[in-house]
Amino acid sequence: MSDASVHLSVLDLATREYGQTNTDALQGSVDMAVHAEQAGYERFWVAEHHGMPGITSSAPAVLLSAVGAATSTIRIGSGGVMLPNHAPLVIAEQFGTLRALYGDRVDLGLGRAPGTDGATAMALRRTDRLDVDDFPQRLADLIGFFTGMDAENPLSRIRAVPGYGDVPEFWLLGSSGYSAQVAGALGISFAFAHHFASDNTEAALALYRESFRPSRFRSEPNALIGVQVVTDEDPRVVEEQSAPGMISFIRMRQGTKPEPVSMDEARAYEFSDLERRFIAARTERQAYGTADQVADKLNALLESTGANGVIVAPGAAQARYRHQALDVVAALHREARLVRSAVAA
Repeated sequence: MSDASVHLSVLDLATREYGQTNTDALQGSVDMAVHAEQAGYERFWVAEHHGMPGITSSAPAVLLSAVGAATSTIRIGSGGVMLPNHAPLVIAEQFGTLRALYGDRVDLGLGRAPGTDGATAMALRRTDRLDVDDFPQRLADLIGFFTGMDAENPLSRIRAVPGYGDVPEFWLLGSSGYSAQVAGALGISFAFAHHFASDNTEAALALYRESFRPSRFRSEPNALIGVQVVTDEDPRVVEEQSAPGMISFIRMRQGTKPEPVSMDEARAYEFSDLERRFIAARTERQAYGTADQVADKLNALLESTGANGVIVAPGAAQARYRHQALDVVAALHREARLVRSAVAA
């Protein structure tokens, strides 16, 4: 893709559908990566989540190894690895290994959220200290394991093997202005989680561009936005495919970790007025609807945010409709119906 084009990526959670095994879900993630590569997407990312029955992407580096083996051209990476959950050296070794296996198509996307509840985060980190005050130092250490560190750093004598000298494409992920500023100050690419934090998107991307300082990694800003996509020419299909995910999200907001919702349960579920208002607010700035409606939604976001591209987060309940979302957006791209704004171009 040229620098003037809209860059297309995919974010996957290795979703476990009702009635599936974890094996089914993980194989589905690999299948989606293959499908995305064939459709012409630039990158395929998996996101770290823990303790959620319907999401099996708890170990991104392991899953990406399977994705890398099944693909040959698409970039693969984390969207993201939650840095506070891990020792920076471990991440450097994992992604150094992926780079050794799959070369220069490996991205390392990093986030500072736990990707789970507090108790699980404490189990992951083996501590009850869950603040992120040391995130900048952890990030600097991680980058240093690939690029080398100042002699003053007590970790400077340690080598990540594989990893040292084989620098991945770094991305910082976030849903706030804090992450945008850090990414800008470091001169690395930034991906904003619009698919679940749509109120802050424009402000965060503007802050990223204002904060950006050219670095050894990038000479100019580079930002993507995650957008949830559910699409079909029949509005009833869009509503039906959206319902299980919406029910699960509502239940998570109520403090539970829901099992996958069956299509039968979703069809029988009666949303309250409050829940319908919540769903309307949540989907208003996502790309739900027909191909034309998806094009309008994506173009409006590209214009208002100045993003360089879109990370498609397929939100349908069933795999064939998640694949359909990738196909629809890819077709819009081929037909030059997705347009970057002057800010990005």
